[in-house]
Amino acid sequence: MRVYVTGANGMLGSALLRALPSGWAALGVSREDFDISDADAVAKSIEAFAPAVVVHAAANAIVDDCEHRPADAFRVNLRGTRNVAAACRQAGSRLVFISSDYVFDGAAAPTGGYRETDLPNPLSVYGVTKLAGERISAAVEGHLSVRTSWLFGGRDEITDQVLALVRRVERGERVRLIDDQFSAPTYTEDLARALVFLLQRRVTGTVHVANRGRASWYQVAGVALGPGHRNRAEPMPLDECGFRGERPRDSTLATDRLDALGFTMPTWQDAVRRFTGRLPAGHH
Repeated sequence: MRVYVTGANGMLGSALLRALPSGWAALGVSREDFDISDADAVAKSIEAFAPAVVVHAAANAIVDDCEHRPADAFRVNLRGTRNVAAACRQAGSRLVFISSDYVFDGAAAPTGGYRETDLPNPLSVYGVTKLAGERISAAVEGHLSVRTSWLFGGRDEITDQVLALVRRVERGERVRLIDDQFSAPTYTEDLARALVFLLQRRVTGTVHVANRGRASWYQVAGVALGPGHRNRAEPMPLDECGFRGERPRDSTLATDRLDALGFTMPTWQDAVRRFTGRLPAGHH
């Protein structure tokens, strides 16, 4: 299979390129190659590679940045997705769009988490651009939207909360972490494996992919830092954070559809332990 990946330098894009089976032809592109909002550049690149499937992982996923600079968020997340979708239709490629739990408002999360059929109601500019991206992608025949949540597994403290937490403690900082907002922390390595599974089976529509369970960031610290984490981390309420973009209180995703397809994600606790276990020694 020929797979084209946008956002290839990002946390998920790089994990996906590593996870693709040998024998598959892959091309990863990032902002160093061209601007995703440049329709001609996107069309030329996709046409030249002629992929069977395009995984569109490029996005501005920093919620407060999207809130602060909505025009840029729409340029990257909306126009960029429209360009990729148009190029896919032109090239006859399937489109896999990476979406987010932030399409939900988290006001009354269903027991067991949000399902694919639940009604989205985004609270932030970021959430709005992700929902718009899903709608744009749906116009491509055989499309797949994968909603995921609270990604970690990268090398950048700005985008990876688990890494930031470990590194800050390592530097001797005391961290304050939200204890009253919940979702499913998801390891990019596990998400990448699930994406390969979905690509192989040509799954269409919308699928929720997240590590199992639900947690607050304060609970994540308990697993990431191990015993004695209370000496280094303290809980704080979401309302004290001063975020620009509103966050859903509980946007945990249910993964029943993925389970039914035959792929079970590990628990978030297991995922956090595997990730922190791979960080260079001395991180505790």
